[in-house]
Amino acid sequence: MICKNCQTENLNHHKFCFECGSPLTEKTHPKSKINEKEIQEILDSTFALEFEELIDRASSYYKDILEQRPQYADVHYKLAGAYEAKGEFDAAIHEYKEAIRINPNYIDAHRKLGELYSDKGIYEEAIREFKTVLKIKVKYRYADVHNNLGVAYENEKKFVKAIQSYKKALTINPNYAKAHFNLGNVYSSSGKIEEAIEEYKYTLRANPSDVLCLNNLGIAYYLAQKTEEAIKIFEEVLTIKPNYNHARHNLGRISLEEKDYKKAIKIYETILSYDPEDEEAKQLLDQAKRGIL
Repeated sequence: MICKNCQTENLNHHKFCFECGSPLTEKTHPKSKINEKEIQEILDSTFALEFEELIDRASSYYKDILEQRPQYADVHYKLAGAYEAKGEFDAAIHEYKEAIRINPNYIDAHRKLGELYSDKGIYEEAIREFKTVLKIKVKYRYADVHNNLGVAYENEKKFVKAIQSYKKALTINPNYAKAHFNLGNVYSSSGKIEEAIEEYKYTLRANPSDVLCLNNLGIAYYLAQKTEEAIKIFEEVLTIKPNYNHARHNLGRISLEEKDYKKAIKIYETILSYDPEDEEAKQLLDQAKRGIL
């Protein structure tokens, strides 16, 4: 199913687009904003306990079925999802593998298993699962699987293969912001700074307030010796999120390099006002103070 909003391909049974979150059904509902107070009230409610109880009941139900019908791959898959919801990831992996043992072509089980392996840092196994998905089914082109495969390759320091995977995702869905961002990161890690800058810019078209992407763009500008552009980007980050100390650290380093010690002192004192335990800021603040003497 193709998302009408961002043109991302999703599985037919998905209700919302995994990329932009838009409903995949014909009916759309206006977005509602929930403030921090309302979020906290929800978190403080008994809903979480009720949800956990519901998951436990579902798990028990699935186990009862499997005692009589252990070859039901779909039930193993559902039990794995219940374990995953409870944070019992090793048990979830076991059940996804059982589903695959029974049905080696179980696409969703391979996908979920690959994602869990990637989350646990077991990237070689994640790569195997994602590649299996792409071999099994050619009807769907799976931009997200190519992207996830690229993430696994990147974490294995296999940058050429990571770039190939991200580019494949983008040939399927040119508006896939996550793949553009990931491609920018791997270009930056590979020393292809100008290419990284272009990918970060493309990512920001979808979300101009993405502070992580903006910060990475600022770093790329700095590495490209475009210091003024870098400073503007870091300052923009801080207008969006004043406590984003990563950007403030980058500004501090630039100030130290330019021997603007008064500015550096102010920056590091601000960092410590947000995070008094930041040891790097303490050391650099001392360095800036000694630079004045």
